[in-house]
Amino acid sequence: MNPTGIFRILCTLIALATAAISRPVVVIDAGHGGHDRGGMPGQRVPEKGYALDVSRRLESILGSAGYRTVMTRRKDVFVSLGDRVAIANQQRNAIFVSIHFNAAPNRDATGIETYYGSGRSSARLAAAIHSRVLRASGSEDRRVRSRGFHVLRKSKVPAVLCELGFLTNRGEARQIASGSHRQKLAEAIAAGISSRY
Repeated sequence: MNPTGIFRILCTLIALATAAISRPVVVIDAGHGGHDRGGMPGQRVPEKGYALDVSRRLESILGSAGYRTVMTRRKDVFVSLGDRVAIANQQRNAIFVSIHFNAAPNRDATGIETYYGSGRSSARLAAAIHSRVLRASGSEDRRVRSRGFHVLRKSKVPAVLCELGFLTNRGEARQIASGSHRQKLAEAIAAGISSRY
């Protein structure tokens, strides 16, 4: 191989290594768990299992793409809000993505909501994830919103919380029950993250 070819290969390897180093650690927070089922009192389908499933799928997708990930929980256990935030804040160069499914007394409520606490980085990450999840789900746009949820307010890293559809809506709950749909949601979240980082 001539020197120009070797130089090009070295430049490519350096660029790939630099990209891997600059990528953030993605802290994936599967909402609820253990005695905390999530959702509303009397809700038939618990939120915690679907949140964990999407989180595991997201971990796999991001890992395959070269991201380092940290899960706040890997099984059906309770993790306090303070501990979830502490896990994120202990990481260097990290982002925090909390995975949830919605519920409402109005059984007709449907759609995707994405929340951030404050800061431009969090707002941009929320917008990037939201647009892709909306496209993948084909669901109603309930917008990107700023809220003072504990895990968003206390995170020292860019942080978003994804509400990926209503388990209290019969049609949307049927869709969420499909593994292929949950895979689409995870892929969309990963695409939103990779578009920003």
